[in-house]
Amino acid sequence: MTSSNSGIDFISLAKASGVDPDAIMKEPEFAEWLREYLFENTITVTFTKKDGTERVMKCTKQNDVIPADKQPTGNGKAPTGDAVAVFDLDKQEWRAFNTSNIKRIEWGTVWHKYQVQ
Repeated sequence: MTSSNSGIDFISLAKASGVDPDAIMKEPEFAEWLREYLFENTITVTFTKKDGTERVMKCTKQNDVIPADKQPTGNGKAPTGDAVAVFDLDKQEWRAFNTSNIKRIEWGTVWHKYQVQ
């Protein structure tokens, strides 16, 4: 799999290629791709938190959307594995989620639903 921040709909591309999107969500390349995609886009993601509750979050990494006092300084810990650090647009704070816990992801007018196996 190739990472890309070009705005390609990664999941639709996978489906068109005959690849199972659920399997893709578990691949490290998907987390890498999503981290890059968020620098140019906003998504709404539904995921299961560590405590087992479900959370819906509208998030991004777009510098022009993040308030000046919340801009990344480079002093934080870089996410590893399937963790994705994002700016929560509703809470106006930095948060993180794991791609393996995504139940639904929305970008533009496209949505994709996943069930954690």
